[in-house]
Amino acid sequence: MERASSQSRHGHYVPLLKIVLAWVSALALASGHHAFYASLNKHPVTSGTTASLLVHSQAGASAIGTAFAFIVSSLLAVSAGTAFLQCAWRVVRKRAISISGLNAMWSSPTNMFAFMSLDFWRTAQGIAIVSGLAWTLPLIVTFAPGTLTVETDVTTVSSSCQVPAFDWGATGLLYDVIDSASIPYNTPSSLIQQIVGATFLGGQPLPATSPCGRNYSYLVSTNGPSYSCSVGAHNTDLSTLFSPPPYFAAKTDITAPSSENQFINWDFQAHYTNYTNKAPVADGGNNITCIAYNSTYNLAGQMSPNISGQAGFLIPDSDPLVHTAWYNATASYYAILDSIAAYAIGSVIPQDGLAAVSVTYTPSTIQLGQMQMMQTAGTSLAALNFTWIPIEDIPPIFESLLQNITLSILTGAADRSQSTMTTCVYSDNNTHFVYNKRPLWLIYGLGLGVALLCDFFGIIALFQNRAFGGATGSNFGDFLAATRNPELNELNLNEPGRIRLKYGPVMSEGGRYAFGRPDNLAVGGKERSLLGSM
Repeated sequence: MERASSQSRHGHYVPLLKIVLAWVSALALASGHHAFYASLNKHPVTSGTTASLLVHSQAGASAIGTAFAFIVSSLLAVSAGTAFLQCAWRVVRKRAISISGLNAMWSSPTNMFAFMSLDFWRTAQGIAIVSGLAWTLPLIVTFAPGTLTVETDVTTVSSSCQVPAFDWGATGLLYDVIDSASIPYNTPSSLIQQIVGATFLGGQPLPATSPCGRNYSYLVSTNGPSYSCSVGAHNTDLSTLFSPPPYFAAKTDITAPSSENQFINWDFQAHYTNYTNKAPVADGGNNITCIAYNSTYNLAGQMSPNISGQAGFLIPDSDPLVHTAWYNATASYYAILDSIAAYAIGSVIPQDGLAAVSVTYTPSTIQLGQMQMMQTAGTSLAALNFTWIPIEDIPPIFESLLQNITLSILTGAADRSQSTMTTCVYSDNNTHFVYNKRPLWLIYGLGLGVALLCDFFGIIALFQNRAFGGATGSNFGDFLAATRNPELNELNLNEPGRIRLKYGPVMSEGGRYAFGRPDNLAVGGKERSLLGSM
């Protein structure tokens, strides 16, 4: 008996070491977590496969931070759990508790439903509070890793750079000439026709190509045509007796003028009419005129590496034309208007079908649908109607289209070899870690404080349990010794709420500590306790 008591007293050092070492280890790892996050603060976020790059990546930092928080939470749970057992052994030694209350008390660290037991709260309120506090420790895993975040800062640097430009008077890339001595203007070049067609289909200026790999913006002033479109005809003599097709775009005489200052009949005319009840309207149609003006553009460009030109236009190796700058500019301006003819001249005619009416575009390249000028109504077999949007809404559509074409040319779609010097503002997006130590230590401080409070009561209970011998651990042998009492065989376990047991020296077992009815235990002296009514 004396030997067993000596071993029991010696065994009390094991739970004491578990309580202290687990808590100290948790504190050390919390400090390591802080040091790791502090080393990442303001450090750029990287990506890669090497160990160094993985540590400084967002995924790697998150994984390591979560591992720190999980281990700290586990160690605090071990420390507080060991202290809980000491408090539990002390409570069952001090007072008799029903079997249902014992079940709830021993399972409360792992079973949240144990707190619903009234016997548990009635006989062991202190243990219930300690166990409830221990349940808050896993929250560390949830909140601690979130103290390291990722932010993106934008830094800007200004320096000289070359940006796309286009000199309208220095080149004849946008128009073709007749192969003769006078080399007069003939037709728009294939280059401008491609630009116009791509702008038609895209409905916006063609994307410019960034000459460098960085994000940058710039503001540059350059010359280019602006277009004013209005209702009416100028410098054109159309017959008053207009007949189908219902849509017709006419370009007037574009013979090269004898003098560079005499550009007569170079206006762009568009004539269209409504097509109602299977025939054009009786009062004819309407004319739209667009005139080009030499204007100054203030281009605000913004480029990034993922923006690039979508159309690979072919540019001649050399320009064989010998014209004045005034002629080149004027011919280029007109070539833009002339190119629209390939996508606008033609007819749009409703036709009868077996079951419905269809609309035929001639030629098929006509892009009136993209310009949103058509509106059809009553397209049935009984009434074939084809109408247009209000006349005052058509000139702005042409102006928007022409402006998009001009912007495409000015930003490099026609000749990427042309450029001009200006000041570019380069911007870089820098992604880096941001660590806030206050929330981290608030989270860990609460966890360490809760565990320390549990440890305080557990260590007091441990030394009180040591003074009176008996089991103090969570090993199976401790529970086997505590329940090895033949008198328990007579209990009716079907009524766990009515049977009350207490842990203490059993008289029939020669004073051996075990669970038994209170009247079967030896009555000892009063115990002094710092836990009061725990």
